[in-house]
Amino acid sequence: MHRVHFSAVKIDWETPARVLLDLHKEFRFTYDPCPIGGEDGLAVSWRGERVFCNPPYGPGIRPFLEKWREPKLAVYLLPARTDVKWFHDICLRFAQEVRFLRGRLKFGDSETSAPFASMVVVFGKVK
Repeated sequence: MHRVHFSAVKIDWETPARVLLDLHKEFRFTYDPCPIGGEDGLAVSWRGERVFCNPPYGPGIRPFLEKWREPKLAVYLLPARTDVKWFHDICLRFAQEVRFLRGRLKFGDSETSAPFASMVVVFGKVK
């Protein structure tokens, strides 16, 4: 049962409220391109925004990361996958900051924590 809950069957996970609140207090977001059940954030411009992005996990992460240049600020909540190309090609190369979160997050209405660690990756001017 736990394997299915955090499997590739589901790729979009609701951001833990406390994580989003703490990040919003620090960064003052103006746009979320990945609200659950919302618009396709890849189809619209992020220019001039202060973006919080918890993209769909899986192969769809990279296209969202590639938009980091558009907004004033882009802060991503991502699985801490330091062995994948997008981490090395985009995060390590261009991010101002990478924060590895302690423990494992509990996403949305899940009864259990994720089976992976998470990180926050910051691109752009923080202030």
